Amino acid sequence: MDYSILEKLPSFIDILVIFNSKKLQWLDIPSALSMVKIQISSLRRIDIAANSSISFLTILGSNLTSVPITLQNATKLKGITITYSKLSEIDLATFCDYLSLTELNLERNMIRYVVNTSTKKCRVYYTLTKLVLDRNMLTTVNMELFNVFSTLRGLVVQSNNITSLSGQLYHDTLETLSFDGNKLKHLDLSGWYVPSLNTLSIAANELSTVPECIHSWTGVTSLFLSQNKLTNFSIESVACMNNLTWLELQCNQLTEITLNSARFPAKLELIDIRTNNLTSLDISFIPAQALDVNVEYNLISRFDVNNTSQNVTSLRMLGNPVDCSWSSLLDRSYSGCNRSDASIRLRDHHVKLCNTDHLRKNLFY
Repeated sequence: MDYSILEKLPSFIDILVIFNSKKLQWLDIPSALSMVKIQISSLRRIDIAANSSISFLTILGSNLTSVPITLQNATKLKGITITYSKLSEIDLATFCDYLSLTELNLERNMIRYVVNTSTKKCRVYYTLTKLVLDRNMLTTVNMELFNVFSTLRGLVVQSNNITSLSGQLYHDTLETLSFDGNKLKHLDLSGWYVPSLNTLSIAANELSTVPECIHSWTGVTSLFLSQNKLTNFSIESVACMNNLTWLELQCNQLTEITLNSARFPAKLELIDIRTNNLTSLDISFIPAQALDVNVEYNLISRFDVNNTSQNVTSLRMLGNPVDCSWSSLLDRSYSGCNRSDASIRLRDHHVKLCNTDHLRKNLFY
């Protein structure tokens, strides 16, 4: 679309939206526009006028193979979204001189590499708060790339093909970190420093053990380890996580779990162990103040309801050979245990669901 067409727009029009234009391959954006959204096109090239006023650029579905060079003319950009396109590599130095960029969303491209070739202190290091690299083709990531982004609060690299992470993340402001849906078999967090992190998600990977040194991440409140390959788990491995309130272990391969220990995360409120291979459950000693335990869709046939800690305020056992569920301490006083052969069929259905994406948590949307 030629510049001569758009420059004739009335001055009061500052937003441009183009939807479902397969013939659109080239777009000239005049400096007066503040927001541009192009959805479903054959766009290959964008030219942005010098001293552009554009604040938000959104491109969903295009043939772009690289970040347009003329984006450097739009230093007032606050948000950049380029998704469902064909970007193959990203140099974070491209965004160096942006004065106000807070959100960079590059999900659903074909990105194989992320680098930063800048040798100076970039302005974007002090403005960017969210970086999304979801659903690309990354196989390894150097975490030290993100240390310079001093205001970053959310980093999402879900659903790539990541088998390894290099470098150590050292970051004061990061609050949310997600590696969901990758191929990590082992994760060593020693040397990482993320004091503000409250949500860590490593669901849907291939972990057979809890990440090393995770106990030192004492600020984390929510830890997601669902859909991995854990076969045993001890609560002591996260006992030092003093602020942990929510722990998810569903859809692993757990045959053993140890919850009875004086070394216990003091603020834990919910532990989700659904759809594993547990045959028995012992929660006779739970030092948490009030704990909700979910063990639905396991193989539990042995459970002593009379030898259960009073600190277990809710227990969910649907889909086990024995079901002694209660939803409150009052309910517990009147509830009994039921046995049912139908529980196996119900469990089998949920085991199949474990192999789908339905459990994946997108922590931003």
